[in-house]
Amino acid sequence: MKQLTEKQILEWKEELKSHKERLSQAEAVVVQESKFISMIEGGIQFGESLLKQNESLNQQSNIMEQDPESKSKSIKTKGQPT
Repeated sequence: MKQLTEKQILEWKEELKSHKERLSQAEAVVVQESKFISMIEGGIQFGESLLKQNESLNQQSNIMEQDPESKSKSIKTKGQPT
């Protein structure tokens, strides 16, 4: 009975060691993947903000092109009467 119990304890210790190693590897993967996810999310946010900025600039230039007064005002030089 004693030998059987000792054998079972050894098996459990080996199994425990194996699972601890797997957990350690899994934790390393979680850390690495979390970094990758953060980098990708940051890239997406940057891209989206760049698109919004370009859209805003395009809207402003369209407004300037549609407003004939803004063109005539920008063409006039300093000192000329309005």
